Amino acid sequence: MVSIWSDQGLYSLQWEAPVGTKHNDMRSRMLDDFISEYFQTGSADFSSVELDSRGWTPFHHEVYLRCREIVPGTTVTYKELARRAGNPDASRAVGAAMSRNRILLVIPCHRVVSAGGGLRGFSAPGGLQTKQFLLDLETA
Repeated sequence: MVSIWSDQGLYSLQWEAPVGTKHNDMRSRMLDDFISEYFQTGSADFSSVELDSRGWTPFHHEVYLRCREIVPGTTVTYKELARRAGNPDASRAVGAAMSRNRILLVIPCHRVVSAGGGLRGFSAPGGLQTKQFLLDLETA
Protein backbone atom coordinates (compact mmCIF):
# COMPACT_ATOMS: atom_id res chain seq x y z
CA MET A 1 0.00 0.00 0.00
CA VAL A 2 1.12 3.56 -0.58
CA SER A 3 0.04 6.68 1.23
CA ILE A 4 -0.34 10.11 -0.35
CA TRP A 5 0.05 13.01 2.07
CA SER A 6 -0.64 16.75 1.99
CA ASP A 7 0.07 19.45 4.54
CA GLN A 8 -3.37 18.76 6.07
CA GLY A 9 -2.82 15.00 6.53
CA LEU A 10 -3.42 11.69 4.79
CA TYR A 11 -5.11 12.31 1.44
CA SER A 12 -5.20 8.80 0.01
CA LEU A 13 -4.22 5.25 0.80
CA GLN A 14 -3.96 3.06 -2.26
CA TRP A 15 -3.33 -0.62 -2.76
CA GLU A 16 -0.65 -0.02 -5.38
CA ALA A 17 1.75 2.86 -5.87
CA PRO A 18 1.32 5.01 -8.96
CA VAL A 19 4.42 4.77 -11.15
CA GLY A 20 7.15 7.05 -9.87
CA THR A 21 5.55 7.64 -6.45
CA LYS A 22 7.90 7.50 -3.50
CA HIS A 23 7.16 8.65 0.06
CA ASN A 24 9.49 8.11 2.96
CA ASP A 25 8.68 10.66 5.64
CA MET A 26 7.88 10.11 9.31
CA ARG A 27 4.10 10.07 8.75
CA SER A 28 4.41 7.41 6.06
CA ARG A 29 6.62 5.25 8.25
CA MET A 30 4.16 5.58 11.16
CA LEU A 31 1.28 4.60 8.88
CA ASP A 32 3.32 1.67 7.53
CA ASP A 33 3.75 0.45 11.12
CA PHE A 34 -0.01 0.70 11.73
CA ILE A 35 -0.76 -1.16 8.51
CA SER A 36 1.72 -3.91 9.38
CA GLU A 37 0.14 -4.24 12.81
CA TYR A 38 -3.31 -4.40 11.23
CA PHE A 39 -2.39 -7.20 8.83
CA GLN A 40 -0.58 -9.13 11.59
CA THR A 41 -3.26 -8.81 14.27
CA GLY A 42 -6.48 -7.74 12.55
CA SER A 43 -6.50 -4.50 14.53
CA ALA A 44 -4.59 -1.24 14.67
CA ASP A 45 -5.33 2.17 16.13
CA PHE A 46 -5.39 4.58 13.19
CA SER A 47 -7.02 7.36 15.26
CA SER A 48 -3.86 9.47 15.44
CA VAL A 49 -3.57 9.63 11.65
CA GLU A 50 -4.61 13.11 10.52
CA LEU A 51 -6.68 13.15 7.36
CA ASP A 52 -6.88 15.62 4.50
CA SER A 53 -10.62 16.13 4.04
CA ARG A 54 -10.27 18.25 0.91
CA GLY A 55 -13.24 17.68 -1.39
CA TRP A 56 -15.49 16.13 1.25
CA THR A 57 -18.95 17.51 1.84
CA PRO A 58 -19.87 18.23 5.48
CA PHE A 59 -22.03 15.08 5.44
CA HIS A 60 -19.19 12.92 4.04
CA HIS A 61 -16.90 14.33 6.71
CA GLU A 62 -19.34 13.27 9.42
CA VAL A 63 -19.88 9.83 7.82
CA TYR A 64 -16.13 9.21 7.64
CA LEU A 65 -15.66 10.40 11.23
CA ARG A 66 -18.37 8.01 12.47
CA CYS A 67 -17.03 5.19 10.28
CA ARG A 68 -13.63 5.54 11.96
CA GLU A 69 -15.38 4.80 15.27
CA ILE A 70 -16.54 1.32 14.16
CA VAL A 71 -14.61 -1.18 16.27
CA PRO A 72 -12.53 -3.80 14.43
CA GLY A 73 -14.38 -7.09 14.19
CA THR A 74 -17.79 -5.42 14.15
CA THR A 75 -20.00 -4.09 11.39
CA VAL A 76 -22.75 -1.51 11.11
CA THR A 77 -25.37 -1.07 8.43
CA TYR A 78 -25.48 1.83 6.00
CA LYS A 79 -28.66 2.97 7.75
CA GLU A 80 -27.04 2.84 11.20
CA LEU A 81 -24.03 4.79 9.97
CA ALA A 82 -26.38 7.37 8.46
CA ARG A 83 -28.11 7.67 11.83
CA ARG A 84 -24.77 8.10 13.61
CA ALA A 85 -23.83 10.78 11.08
CA GLY A 86 -27.01 12.70 11.88
CA ASN A 87 -29.32 11.75 9.01
CA PRO A 88 -31.08 8.39 9.47
CA ASP A 89 -32.73 8.66 6.04
CA ALA A 90 -29.43 8.97 4.17
CA SER A 91 -28.34 5.33 3.86
CA ARG A 92 -27.88 5.70 0.08
CA ALA A 93 -25.75 8.79 0.63
CA VAL A 94 -23.65 6.78 3.08
CA GLY A 95 -23.20 4.15 0.38
CA ALA A 96 -22.06 6.86 -2.01
CA ALA A 97 -19.60 8.18 0.58
CA MET A 98 -18.23 4.69 1.16
CA SER A 99 -17.75 4.19 -2.60
CA ARG A 100 -15.69 7.41 -2.69
CA ASN A 101 -13.55 6.57 0.32
CA ARG A 102 -9.98 7.18 -0.75
CA ILE A 103 -8.43 6.25 2.61
CA LEU A 104 -9.01 2.52 2.96
CA LEU A 105 -8.41 0.84 6.34
CA VAL A 106 -8.02 4.21 8.12
CA ILE A 107 -11.65 4.90 7.22
CA PRO A 108 -12.82 1.28 7.52
CA CYS A 109 -15.61 1.25 4.93
CA HIS A 110 -15.30 -2.54 4.80
CA ARG A 111 -17.14 -2.62 8.16
CA VAL A 112 -20.31 -1.15 6.63
CA VAL A 113 -22.85 -3.73 5.43
CA SER A 114 -26.37 -3.92 4.07
CA ALA A 115 -29.46 -4.02 6.29
CA GLY A 116 -29.49 -7.82 6.19
CA GLY A 117 -25.80 -8.01 7.08
CA GLY A 118 -24.73 -8.88 3.56
CA LEU A 119 -21.75 -7.45 1.78
CA ARG A 120 -22.53 -4.83 -0.83
CA GLY A 121 -20.05 -2.98 -2.99
CA PHE A 122 -16.38 -2.50 -2.30
CA SER A 123 -14.36 -0.45 -4.73
CA ALA A 124 -10.92 -1.66 -3.67
CA PRO A 125 -9.13 -4.22 -5.84
CA GLY A 126 -10.66 -7.64 -5.28
CA GLY A 127 -14.06 -6.14 -4.51
CA LEU A 128 -16.23 -8.16 -2.14
CA GLN A 129 -13.55 -10.84 -1.72
CA THR A 130 -11.22 -8.22 -0.28
CA LYS A 131 -13.98 -6.86 1.95
CA GLN A 132 -14.65 -10.37 3.28
CA PHE A 133 -10.90 -10.97 3.75
CA LEU A 134 -10.59 -7.83 5.88
CA LEU A 135 -13.64 -8.73 7.98
CA ASP A 136 -12.31 -12.26 8.47
CA LEU A 137 -8.89 -10.90 9.43
CA GLU A 138 -10.49 -8.77 12.14
CA THR A 139 -12.45 -11.64 13.65
CA ALA A 140 -9.73 -14.32 13.51
